[in-house]
Amino acid sequence: MTYKIGLDIGTTATKACAFNGAGEMIGIIERDYELLHPEPGAAEQQPAAVFSAAEEALTELVKQTEGKPASVGLSCPMHSLLLLDKNYAPLGNVITWADARPQDAMKGFTDQEGYDLHELTGTPVHPMSPLVKLCWLANGQPGQLQTATYISDLKSALVLRWTESGFLLDEQLASATGLMNLETSQWASVALEKAGIRKEQLPQIKPAATKLKWRESVAKKLGLTGVPLYLGGSDGVLANLGSGIMDCGDIALSIGTSGALRTTHTKARIDARLGLFNYKMKEGLYVIGGPTNNGGKVLEYWQNLLAAHFEDVGAFIDGAVSVASGDSPTFGPWLYGERAPLWDATATASLTGLMGHHQPAHIARAVLDGVTDNLINILHNLEAVVGPADRILGSGGFTKSPEWTKLIAERSGRQVVIADAAQASAYGAALVSTVLQP
Repeated sequence: MTYKIGLDIGTTATKACAFNGAGEMIGIIERDYELLHPEPGAAEQQPAAVFSAAEEALTELVKQTEGKPASVGLSCPMHSLLLLDKNYAPLGNVITWADARPQDAMKGFTDQEGYDLHELTGTPVHPMSPLVKLCWLANGQPGQLQTATYISDLKSALVLRWTESGFLLDEQLASATGLMNLETSQWASVALEKAGIRKEQLPQIKPAATKLKWRESVAKKLGLTGVPLYLGGSDGVLANLGSGIMDCGDIALSIGTSGALRTTHTKARIDARLGLFNYKMKEGLYVIGGPTNNGGKVLEYWQNLLAAHFEDVGAFIDGAVSVASGDSPTFGPWLYGERAPLWDATATASLTGLMGHHQPAHIARAVLDGVTDNLINILHNLEAVVGPADRILGSGGFTKSPEWTKLIAERSGRQVVIADAAQASAYGAALVSTVLQP
């Protein structure tokens, strides 16, 4: 029996997953590592820890899974940044998507400049973007950037470590840097000039289905000698592939601590005023959507404040739906800043219209409605580009609540179907070798 491996390298853990020909997961090995916070706002990974975890997970999966792997595909988080020296060795830690320190660099972008760069690259100008991270390093940490020879991310550094294929980055991750022209799949000179870097410092951009050449010693160590390795893509884009969302009839909605809506379509350019990202999957296919910082953790925050009335988030939701929304205060849910639709890391939450007769359940209702309506606003912006969806495929913690699922269906006017997409990013990585071939 043969099987495909999808390696999903995440923010705090790596998962090596084996899938049979029917797409069923037949094995999974997970290895954790710490997300480092060396100073306020920082969110970093130690490259050696991530690489070691990935190697351990792969080695153990191959040992434990019966049969021979047919291929390996790679999935990595978007928006990471890693500086390298002249020998391609890391200079410090990986700056992850979650790092908030580049916020000050946003002052260096005019509204029109941000709009134009968003239109050009598909990536909103936001502290998560490597473009903004580079501007922050240039202005606030100049010594770091000046000592770097190459500008990398986690994926490119891993490819250098494991293969003889050179300094490469897939189109999916490149399109999430804020540095790539989405139409040409080449580094955008105007973005590079803004960041103060040269294209010679960046990896070559390649399709996700690019086959790599293992370093023999690495392949032998991992038990993967002779097994094809593919460049793969980003976690978000590959999650669409792994969930079977290959056209705009379905929209994926995930709500955990944060949330996101995504679908797949054919347009390289979108109206940046809608506040949506647009990332390349392959030639002629793009993943469009909007992420929100404010999902389930907003409910957790309020449940903790009102713990005397609601013992857990489930009870909080039950309390919320026990009263009518029209008699509740209004809640602006931006407790943790916001990405879509505002793209304002300084946005704050608000509770207005509070009156003397309101009880804890009314506040719970306002919070649930506010978080839900924010997601519905993103949905409407998404449908303005791709047209009305046939259905919403739901995943994440919200699907455990029939009441919240029903509320989303009512507010959206769409059928909400619970997605069967365990380890969707890993499965998408496993499919790269076949589905994403040119």
